Amino acid sequence: MIMKSPRDSGFTLLELILVLVIITMVLAVAYPSLSRGSTALRLRATGRDIMNTFRYAREKAVTEQIGIKVAVDREKQKLILTDYLGDGARTYSLPADVRIQRIALGGNEIVTDSGMIVRFLPNGSCDSAEVLLQNEKGAWLRVVTDPMTGGARMELGSVENAQ
Repeated sequence: MIMKSPRDSGFTLLELILVLVIITMVLAVAYPSLSRGSTALRLRATGRDIMNTFRYAREKAVTEQIGIKVAVDREKQKLILTDYLGDGARTYSLPADVRIQRIALGGNEIVTDSGMIVRFLPNGSCDSAEVLLQNEKGAWLRVVTDPMTGGARMELGSVENAQ
C-alpha cells in the first residue's frame, strides 16, 4: 500500500488555470445575450411605468372627481402628472437608454419637441394618446390609451413596423 503525503492532495496549478480559462470563455459567450436582455427589461419596465402613470391618473380623476392631466415631454424625456390647476405634481423621468421617439394625440403625431398633454376626466374617459418608446438596441414599445375606458395597454415590436 502506497501512502500519500499531504503535499500530494489538492489541485495542480495547471488544473486551476484550466478551470479559470473555461469560466472566462463561458462568460465571454454569455455576456452579450445577458446585456441584450437587460436593455429589453428596462424598455418593458419603462413602458409599464408610463402605463401605470396613465392608470393612476385615471384612478385619481375618477375617485376625486377632478380632471387630471399627464404632460409627456419628449424634449426632457419625462412625464408630469398634475390636476388641471397644476397642484400635486408627480414627475417620472425616463432612464437614459430609453427614449420617447414619437407621441400622438387623437391619432395625429405631434412633431414639435414641446410634448403633449393627455387629459383624464372624472367619468373615466381620457384623450386618445400614443407614446412610442425605443431603446438603444432599436427595440420599441408603444403605450396606447383607450379613450372610452381610460385604460392603457402596451404593444411590443421591432423598429421596422414602429410607424
